[in-house]
Amino acid sequence: MSVMSSGLASLHKILKDETRRKIILLLREKGSLSYTDLMDTLDIVSTGLLNYHLKVLGDLLSKREDGQYVLTEKGKLASRLLLEFPEENRKQLGLKPKWWRKFWFAQAIIGTVLLIISLVAYFHGYMGLNSLYQSVISIISGIGVAYMITHILRDVLSERARLKINRVMYILLGTFVIGFFLWIALMTVLRASGTLISSTFGRDGSAIFGIMSFIVCYIIGAFIGNWIGKRRNYHMP
Repeated sequence: MSVMSSGLASLHKILKDETRRKIILLLREKGSLSYTDLMDTLDIVSTGLLNYHLKVLGDLLSKREDGQYVLTEKGKLASRLLLEFPEENRKQLGLKPKWWRKFWFAQAIIGTVLLIISLVAYFHGYMGLNSLYQSVISIISGIGVAYMITHILRDVLSERARLKINRVMYILLGTFVIGFFLWIALMTVLRASGTLISSTFGRDGSAIFGIMSFIVCYIIGAFIGNWIGKRRNYHMP
């Protein structure tokens, strides 16, 4: 029993790092990968960092004569532990997803900001009570959808597929969060200016102006979201 506990403790130290877990799961999925493939897939730019992780993994990996890395029997066992262990045992091994805490922290901030924006829009007369209720329900539903998407992105898809989807996510977040905020801010400023828009464009013209400004703000939000994603290499926080 003590030998097993010692083995689990040793495995815990090795697999508690996200990059090393990714290496194990990548090799389980692909069968074998070269040093260059590992660097590209993991998006690691430092050879010293990858060498360190490979050294820590130790006898979980072996290098063939053709330079390809493969899992040893012990490595295959580790990959099965990562994928198949019951959740309570995964927690004992320290394998609880690291993205959980960051995810809920981010959702708390985003949800609060969207709720404040909705309340501001309600008190300024841009939406009715029913629309406010729908906005709150949408925020709550959005958190659930975001959780599901994050789980798929973090735990199911490959790194390259994640980056492609992350780009779309940055654009969508920019569109519906930044764009919506810009539009509310613009409408608030214009409302404070009284009848300026109506007197300039007329009643029908002011409605068209509102729609056009809505579209323009969302387009600007999409560009800003994509710019932020590009700056972060499309990695989600």
